[in-house]
Amino acid sequence: MISFICNNKEFFENCTGGLPVLDWIRSQTDLKGTKEGCREGDCGACTVVVGRPGKDGIEYSAVCSCLLPIGDISGCHLVTIEGLTTGDELTPFQRSFYDEAASQCGFCTPGMIMSLTGCLLGSAELSSSAAIEALDGNICRCTGYIAVKRAVDSVMEKLPLQYENRIQMLINEGHIPAYFNTISERLSKLPLYEVSANGAVISGGTDIYVHSSDKLSGEQPEFLSRRNDLNFIRMEHGIVRIGSAVTFTQLRESAVISGLFPGLKGFLSRVSSTQIRSRATVGGNIVNASPIADMAIVFLALNASVTFSDRTVPLSKFYLGYKQLDMQPGEILTEVSFPVPEKGSVLSSLKVCKREYLDIASVNSSMLLKVKDNIILGVRISAGGVSPIPMQLVKTGKYLRGKTISEEIIREACIISATEISPISDIRGSSKYKKKLLQAQIRAHLTRGLEQ
Repeated sequence: MISFICNNKEFFENCTGGLPVLDWIRSQTDLKGTKEGCREGDCGACTVVVGRPGKDGIEYSAVCSCLLPIGDISGCHLVTIEGLTTGDELTPFQRSFYDEAASQCGFCTPGMIMSLTGCLLGSAELSSSAAIEALDGNICRCTGYIAVKRAVDSVMEKLPLQYENRIQMLINEGHIPAYFNTISERLSKLPLYEVSANGAVISGGTDIYVHSSDKLSGEQPEFLSRRNDLNFIRMEHGIVRIGSAVTFTQLRESAVISGLFPGLKGFLSRVSSTQIRSRATVGGNIVNASPIADMAIVFLALNASVTFSDRTVPLSKFYLGYKQLDMQPGEILTEVSFPVPEKGSVLSSLKVCKREYLDIASVNSSMLLKVKDNIILGVRISAGGVSPIPMQLVKTGKYLRGKTISEEIIREACIISATEISPISDIRGSSKYKKKLLQAQIRAHLTRGLEQ
C-alpha cells in the first residue's frame, strides 16, 4: 500500500512501487493534463510537482513523472496541472500564456505551467531569469519560445518582492489554491506503510527508468533517495563529504560547494534540466559509469574517493573498464569525499555538447589548478568522452607542474594529452574532433587559471 496526497485528495494505492507516476496518472485517474511524450525525461510534457516533508516544511520541486516511481512519493504531495485551480479561474501563468499566444497545439503547455509553478514553490530566487531557467527541460515545437518568455516576464514582474510566507503569497496571488496550506498537517497524519523491497536499488531513477521502465514497473525497488543517512553535504577536518543520495539541485545550491567552487554552479546548470537535477543523484552519476558522467569528471579533478559500508576506494581506481566498477554485488555507494583544495586553487569545469542545454557531453573536462606568478604549483586534470572510462590525465598534469604558463607550454600540454586518450568516433563526433575539443578545453582551463 502506497499513501500520498494527489492535488487535494488522499490516495491509498495497492500497487508495485516501481510503477511510473505517469502511468498511474494516465491509467488510474481522470487527470489527463499530464501528457506522455518521450518517456525519457527530455520533453517535459509529463512534468508534475512533488512536495516532500523536510526540515523547513514541505519542499516542492518539478520532476518528470515518466521517470518517477510511485513508491518514492509515499507520504508526499503530488501536484498535477488540475491541482492548481479549484474552479474555472485560470492561474496567472495560464492567463498569461493565453494573452501572449504562448500556446498553440497545447501539448507542452501543462508541463510548462507545472515547471513554472515548481519554480514559484521551490526556487530560492523568484525572478524572470529563474523562471525561464525552470523551463530548461520543456520543449515546445510550435511557438519558438519568444511568446513563452513574454508570458513568463509579465507574471514574474508582478510578484511581491517581500513576503513572510511564500505559500500564502502564492495563494493570495492565485498561483495555487488555498488547500496548499493544509498539506503539511495532512501529510503528517497520513499512514505510511512498510513495503519490503524485492527489486532493484534505485536512487533518482533518471537513467535506469529510461532503459528499464517496463521491467521496474512490476518490482518493489529499494529507494535510496528516501534514506536521510545518504543525504548530506558537510565539511569536516579538511574533508568535504557528500552523501550519495544528494541531488544535483542540492549540490548546486549548497553553500559549502559554492563557497569552495563559485564557478561550479554555472557548470551544473548545463547538466540535464531542472526536472532531472531535482531527482538525479551524485551516487547515481558515479555508479552509472558513463565515460562522460559530469560529476565523475569533477570529482576526479578533486582527487575524490568513494565509500561503501566497509571500504573506501580512490575514484581514480574505481573505474576498471567500460561500465566496469570496483564494486561488489550488494554494495551501495554511501559517500563521495575529497580534500579541501589548497588555498588559491581554482576549479574549472567545461563540457561541449551538440545542444547547449539538456544534452550529454561530446567531451567534458575539469582542472584543479593552483597558479602563482604564472607558475603552475599544482594541477589535476580529468576528461570524459575520450576513453572508455572517465579518466585522469596523469602525464599531462605531471608535465604542467612547475611550468610557467606560456603558449609553448600550453601547446605541448595539448600534444601530451592526445597520447593519453583513445576517443572513438560516434554520433557525438569523430575521434579527431574529440581530440581537438579536449585540447581546446585544456587551453581554456589554463587561461581561466591565469585570470584568477
